[in-house]
Amino acid sequence: MRWTSALLALLFASPAAAEQGRLRDRLTPEVMAVVYPGADRLGMEEGSPPAIAVFKGEKVVAYVFSTLDIIAATGYSTTPFDVIAGVDLGGRITGAKVIFHQESMIVHDRVRQRQIDTLLAREAGRPLRGGTNALPPDYVDGATISARAMRAAVLTTAGLVLRARVARVARTAEPAAAAATPVTAVTVPTLDLESFSIKPWNDLVGEGAVVRRRVTSGEVARALANAGAAGARLDWPLGAADDLYIEFLTALATPPAIGGNLLGLLKFEDYKRELPSGAQAIYVASNGPYDFLGTRYFRESEGNRFDRLRVVQDGKTFSFVQRDYAYATPIEAQQLAGLFALRANSGFDPVKPWRLDILINSAGTPPQTVAFGLDYKIPDAYLIVPPPPPPPPPQPEPQVQPQLEPQLEPETELLPPVATWVEAWSDARLHVAMLAVLLSVLTLIFMFQSTLARSRVAHRLVRTGFLLVVLVWLGWTAGVQLSIVNVINYLRAPFNHVEIGFYLAEPLMIIIAGYTLVSVVLIGRGVFCGWLCPFGALQELLGQLSRALRVPQWNPPVALEKRLWMGKYIAAATVLVLVMTQVDPSGATLEIEPFKTAITSKFTRAWPYVTYAVALLAIGLFSERAYCRFLCPLGGVLAFLDRLHLLNLLKRRPECGNPCHLCERSCPVRAIEKTGKIVTAECFQCLDCQVEYYDDKRCPPLVQAAKLRASTLPSAAGG
Repeated sequence: MRWTSALLALLFASPAAAEQGRLRDRLTPEVMAVVYPGADRLGMEEGSPPAIAVFKGEKVVAYVFSTLDIIAATGYSTTPFDVIAGVDLGGRITGAKVIFHQESMIVHDRVRQRQIDTLLAREAGRPLRGGTNALPPDYVDGATISARAMRAAVLTTAGLVLRARVARVARTAEPAAAAATPVTAVTVPTLDLESFSIKPWNDLVGEGAVVRRRVTSGEVARALANAGAAGARLDWPLGAADDLYIEFLTALATPPAIGGNLLGLLKFEDYKRELPSGAQAIYVASNGPYDFLGTRYFRESEGNRFDRLRVVQDGKTFSFVQRDYAYATPIEAQQLAGLFALRANSGFDPVKPWRLDILINSAGTPPQTVAFGLDYKIPDAYLIVPPPPPPPPPQPEPQVQPQLEPQLEPETELLPPVATWVEAWSDARLHVAMLAVLLSVLTLIFMFQSTLARSRVAHRLVRTGFLLVVLVWLGWTAGVQLSIVNVINYLRAPFNHVEIGFYLAEPLMIIIAGYTLVSVVLIGRGVFCGWLCPFGALQELLGQLSRALRVPQWNPPVALEKRLWMGKYIAAATVLVLVMTQVDPSGATLEIEPFKTAITSKFTRAWPYVTYAVALLAIGLFSERAYCRFLCPLGGVLAFLDRLHLLNLLKRRPECGNPCHLCERSCPVRAIEKTGKIVTAECFQCLDCQVEYYDDKRCPPLVQAAKLRASTLPSAAGG
């Protein structure tokens, strides 16, 4: 299990950001002009989380920080970006600028880069505790998830930096000085709820912030024997004596320096916002066959209680029920992880030692329970310890000391920002409703396709109109173009401990992706490629125009065409391997897709990208949807998945292919073989063949049937 996890981590881990150096070295005049213009001087980088004080005269007025140094947040790419920003003592952003990123929809795109720079710069003046956004995230065309992630990282990191400085004033204040500050000086050891720095897993284990224990089947057998239950039947049977039964670990996750490193800081902030005021969070994870969650917690008849773990402190036992539990993404070699809340009135003291017991219950009457305990004590590094009593004050010396500690504005309330996916869905309400209508119409088209196909004019009007809406609204206006980039990020997310919020942060895209996945399984690739792809719609509409202008059309011979079909599979495999294994960390091979240029950027990129996109569209004027058929990597993925489809809605007759070849000749993408069989992996579900199928003036079997009926009418009338 461990070597497998390590191999997956090697294959799917994000590359380290480019060597950024010290924060002070990155604060160029250009960066400071955005982050805090007019600063007199800068202090040293210090504190936890690290930041640099900005001075006006001898007074600290703000702090400058890096999101990469403190929380290493990621956007759509799994490579952490680096946004340098500032926050003043009143809790307002002073400015922000991204200096490094690998966001696939922004990198290599000067237009979007200017847009993200403008959006972040316009965050200046925004309060951490609310306020309206200077610019909405969709200001950055087609990269709203990256824009939201960068903005959320700035707000979260700014809150950490400022709260830590508030706490430091409290920790270091003498009684007289503390009375003048807006916080209360510490008099007993308490949890440090403000400091945060990135720590590797091994460091957390090494310093005792996370503790673990391994239990073998032999140990369980001996414990049961000592309890008089030797040979008892267990929920999970014992193996050989040395076999692992459960390896479990625990930690107090309430301090951000622990919980933020276990969950990821942004996820930790989301969880903390849902945690009842004053509650403590216990992190529990395990590896091995025994499941510490059990099954009783989701049974109301069992009281929704967890019967396989408990916390013990000073002789008092703390049990948990379903409402206390929250899922956590397993890390390292863990298979299962969860967070358990201890409410403020429970009597639990997070500063004192406590023990986590994993309970192994036997079946039978009465059941026997054996406990395997794991002792825990929060390390002193995560506590705020009161300073010793001050010595007698020395005789004052006639000198002026510069003000090194900030006097923060009173009642500065620093609330964590709303989760990015919640904000995204709130902002996209209208577009979500419009997309729901569009998908409902498309569903009705396929439900009643036989009715639609009976009218050649109605079919052409409906299809052309739908493609125009997909191109103009879905693609050029809403900026929704499903891409191989989405496939890569969805595949990599589980290996980078990404939770559901990652998928939900782009509402329209996740709806399209979900609809596409369902439609591929039900009908095949053609629902998306033929109806919902904006670039495909652009190609087909231009193809209609070219045929109207009598531009000569070309299709390769059948043998060559089948070889060309392989191009999209080769493109898909190449892009997936190069990008996901980090051979191509910048994602340059993703530019094989012209979607960013032609759809989300609307041809506003640099000339090489525009030339490439225009060339592909020009080829499509002479050969229907040439890019979709022969080169599109997303098409290759969907065509591969098409083999799973369950339904065949396209009607065929025994005469199709022998002797009739009408549908074969009418298929614009040559997806019908000479035998009459439809190759669904190459079919775009345009329904042109169904129009021919129901046309009693063109379809030979229908024409022959009509003639036969006509020939029998006179004799029937004479009889």
